[in-house]
Amino acid sequence: MKKISYSLRIGIVGNKDYTSIIFLDEIKQFAINNSSSESYSDFLVAVEDIPIKIKVYFVQNLEELITDFNEIEKLDVIILTVNLFDPKSIYQYSKDIVEEFNEIYYFQGVSILVGLDTEHLFKKQASKNLRISRYHLEEITRYLNLIYCYEIYNKNEDIIEIYKKIFNDFIFRFRYSNPELFEQAQLYGKSLVKEYNGQFKHF
Repeated sequence: MKKISYSLRIGIVGNKDYTSIIFLDEIKQFAINNSSSESYSDFLVAVEDIPIKIKVYFVQNLEELITDFNEIEKLDVIILTVNLFDPKSIYQYSKDIVEEFNEIYYFQGVSILVGLDTEHLFKKQASKNLRISRYHLEEITRYLNLIYCYEIYNKNEDIIEIYKKIFNDFIFRFRYSNPELFEQAQLYGKSLVKEYNGQFKHF
């Protein structure tokens, strides 16, 4: 049996203290296996019996992704995060820097702006800072020509919703771009699910 899988490279931008906890803790529960290095984390998950190899890069800002292009080379998904209780955090994403990123990576993948409700996520006391509104997030999403916009209040449910959206988009493309390869990948995925049955969650 051919060990065919789909590969996804995801860049997550923002405060690493927040993003690494929020985006890694949940995916680990669904991973058949995972590993990490200083610059990225690797996961293997099964979605609709399709094995997906995920490489996640965490960076503080888009400039860092641009600088690291020779190391990363390709990204399928970019997630820009902002702290909903830090209005200044949204202004790091200028149109010029997003366009430079798109040009350097020839980026045509899934782009997402995510507002993190740090008070709910980390059970902090109410902040006196002005909260970024949903309307403002959607406005910035359109201005930067990003595709999706999300707010995260509940680490479990909201993160899974984002991952499901990403995976479903790419599985749809895979299914219709190469049906024969898709079927082979699905056969391999079913054998993995059977082998590791009960040891990980399913999307």
